[in-house]
Amino acid sequence: MPDPRDIVDIEGLRPTPAGDAMPAGASVPRPFLMIWFRCCSTYGRLPKTADGTRYEGRCPKCLAKLEVPVGEGGTSRRMFEAS
Repeated sequence: MPDPRDIVDIEGLRPTPAGDAMPAGASVPRPFLMIWFRCCSTYGRLPKTADGTRYEGRCPKCLAKLEVPVGEGGTSRRMFEAS
């Protein structure tokens, strides 16, 4: 049985009403796409731009640039392949 003295209350890490703990001042993570870069056989992430119109990033190995526009209908997929 856990000892109640082991509970540490850290300011700024108090549970939110939903029960999730989030540091004070922390921002909500931006959505991203997971991309399989065929050029270098590696995975990478493309974060959504601040204006929300596209996802953009680079291959982590060869730095090839990739931009993916956000479509009108959207998709629930989060993993894609770039050649």
